[in-house]
Amino acid sequence: MPDPLDRRLNAYRDDLADIRLKGQVTASRFVEGEPARVIVGRAPVHRTPEPAAALDTHYHYGERLRVFAQTRTTAWCQSEEDGYVGYTAVRHLVFGAAPEPTHTIANLGAYTYRVPDLRAAPLDFLPRHSPVAVTETGIITRDTEYARLDATGFLPLSCLSPTPPSSRDLVSAAALYLGAPYLWGGRSFLGIDCSGLVQQAFRDLGIAVPRDTDMQRDTIGTPASVDDLQPGDLIYIPGHVMICAGQEEVIHASGTGMAVRRDKLSDLTKAWGLDPAKFTVRRP
Repeated sequence: MPDPLDRRLNAYRDDLADIRLKGQVTASRFVEGEPARVIVGRAPVHRTPEPAAALDTHYHYGERLRVFAQTRTTAWCQSEEDGYVGYTAVRHLVFGAAPEPTHTIANLGAYTYRVPDLRAAPLDFLPRHSPVAVTETGIITRDTEYARLDATGFLPLSCLSPTPPSSRDLVSAAALYLGAPYLWGGRSFLGIDCSGLVQQAFRDLGIAVPRDTDMQRDTIGTPASVDDLQPGDLIYIPGHVMICAGQEEVIHASGTGMAVRRDKLSDLTKAWGLDPAKFTVRRP
């Protein structure tokens, strides 16, 4: 029997479920969950709690979660940003209500340091759009001003903005990641997959979209024709999504090229043996 709800977006197991799903799923116990937030740059999220479990996505620094169960090492939780459910390490989280963020990472990412000095060993990497709570500024080292974060470390104030970073359109937002390495489940410039690229590009437009390719295909925009592609159209083939960049080119996180690339759509169609008539195109 198929699952009544998508387990990637709904927290339920045979023994435990989100209380908001009561009456929709069957479980031995329903709980409200406990608020938490991520305090590392990128927290891997796995499908099951086993050490070798499949990697599905990453939660990012400052992301707010609802934790439904935990062991000494692992938390079963759901993102309050994109709704993704999975298992992550307890050491990557701090529990309780999160302080209101004061700034956002405005670069493609920013390194934090234990001390306010860019020559010191980096502590972590915070991806673009990560919300941070700054507790102190005006800390100057060799003419560079640093901000102290509430959770951990320092970073240069120039990496921050009081408002989220933005791009003029989807193609420009995606192009920022050109050259970034491909990483299954990745959502940052240090590693990103095809649907992660789409999700992060939409964040630059102030639009929240689902995490996975099939979710995006089924919810973003309206159907369009492959014979009338426009910049920003999303082109779906089984297991992959590309962003039309105009001039018969696409930007995508390529698992064959292992990077975010700009390619001719006709070259990909030929190399992969695809029939364009079978493409699914969505226009945001």
